[in-house]
Amino acid sequence: MFLDHCRDSTAAIWHAYTTHPWIEAMAAGKLSAEQFAFFQMDDGPHVAEFNRTLALGIAKAPTGHPWATAAAHVLDDMSTVDELEEKRNLLRQLGYDVPPQPDRWWCSPAREAYVNHLVRTGYEGTIPEIAIALYPCAMFVEVIGNRFRDVDIPGPRAFTIWADMYKRATRTQMRDQHVAVVEAAATHMDQDQRDRLLNLYTRSLQHQLRVFDAAYHLDGSWPAGRACYARQVIDSHQP
Repeated sequence: MFLDHCRDSTAAIWHAYTTHPWIEAMAAGKLSAEQFAFFQMDDGPHVAEFNRTLALGIAKAPTGHPWATAAAHVLDDMSTVDELEEKRNLLRQLGYDVPPQPDRWWCSPAREAYVNHLVRTGYEGTIPEIAIALYPCAMFVEVIGNRFRDVDIPGPRAFTIWADMYKRATRTQMRDQHVAVVEAAATHMDQDQRDRLLNLYTRSLQHQLRVFDAAYHLDGSWPAGRACYARQVIDSHQP
């Protein structure tokens, strides 16, 4: 399996992803409300641009392609507006009555780098390239959903509600379609094409780590400029 090769080739990065201090702190009841809220607010642009990347893939896919069907279900069942409202409800539970802004100009440097990587792949890439770039994020169904299945996470109830979002069948089906597209394409690719898939996968994993780093350290600063939206809210708001 090509994705097994990808995971083996990036074993250290994958381990750092699945055991990131932000996730481990949540599991141990040590994640602060501020760290959780930072991730949710900073995730607003990611929701919008992830869905934009799916839409770009749908436009490129053959009519009736199973990957495009799954992507359309994601956009229908978990639209950008609905998912952002879910995040807003989580923030309200923590005392932050603010919307997660979907505009990338509000996000942290780490988050902007990630969404730019995804959207660029959406514009430039083939369906297998789009699928493998989105795959590490789609693996939240394993990293978050499966890990915290039937677990009452210590801390605010919002933590458990958020983790439960990654148990939804629509997300699992999308993950499975990413796998099917990548594996089918990889069998017919030359080494350069396979290396490109691996590079896209690796970069997405690295970006995923950076956005968790930003949330864990509440790091949303821009050089000689204002802090990101999440940091501004946390600094100015008293839950």
